[in-house]
Amino acid sequence: MDVVEELKRGLIGSKKFVPFWYKFDETGCNYYNENIQHNEYYYLHKSEKQLISENVLDLMNTVTQPFLLADLGCGTAEKTKYFIDEYLTKESTLTYMPVDICRDSVETTSRTLSETYAKRLTIDGIVGDYHTVIPKVLNYPGQKLIVWLSGLFNLPYSEQIALLSLTSQRLNGFLAKVNLNVLHRLNKEMGANFDVSQYKYEGEFILDKDHTKPGNMHRWLRSLCKQTCSIDGLNMKVEFEKGEKLQLSEEGGTSYKYTENQLNILFERSNLKIVKLWKNKHCAMVLLKTS
Repeated sequence: MDVVEELKRGLIGSKKFVPFWYKFDETGCNYYNENIQHNEYYYLHKSEKQLISENVLDLMNTVTQPFLLADLGCGTAEKTKYFIDEYLTKESTLTYMPVDICRDSVETTSRTLSETYAKRLTIDGIVGDYHTVIPKVLNYPGQKLIVWLSGLFNLPYSEQIALLSLTSQRLNGFLAKVNLNVLHRLNKEMGANFDVSQYKYEGEFILDKDHTKPGNMHRWLRSLCKQTCSIDGLNMKVEFEKGEKLQLSEEGGTSYKYTENQLNILFERSNLKIVKLWKNKHCAMVLLKTS
């Protein structure tokens, strides 16, 4: 992936955006981890941990072992350790592949898990975006269990707006710090001169009119004044009108919320078959296989 070209593509058009993944350098990852671990209103992380811990034994008994464990968007691997621990109750060793777009996450997680599990865990980390790394994961020989934790999650539509609004109001600046980090990173790595104080983080949950498609969060930085920003590393200048939005993802939306029916449609269109589904009040965990 050519980072410079991806940034240029987003900043040249009339509807400006920076790619969703660009916020996740070392600083952005630290902000994100701080948010999910210490924010009392971020219910999803706690619900996911509970769901995994209560059902990981059932999941492991459903899949054939041994296998390679690939972890898409590994982060700190806090939840993935439930899979590792359960696997190692039956097998003596495991090959673990942490995957993340942030090099620091892969290196730190690899080092931490290596200290914890020693020779029982063979670690082969990959740094890159999903389009680049997934083919590499699939090319590895043998059976693989690919986990993508927090990749998809589900709430009843009747609860989504109220819960998300409460969460957004009470995040104590965590989300603003994570998302404003794209400007700090552009200043640091691309020689830009964004005045971060002149941008405000905002977001809104949008329901899709097509009931077969999930709703999602739209996030942006709003320019508080008319301003021109130079980005030396991209050899360009970007003009913002007062009130203009800088979208924080390529297609506007992230954090998709699925009903079970929408998941079934998504997986059917992707040629995947549900083996088993586990859920609690706030989220679901699905075991899939190729059709």
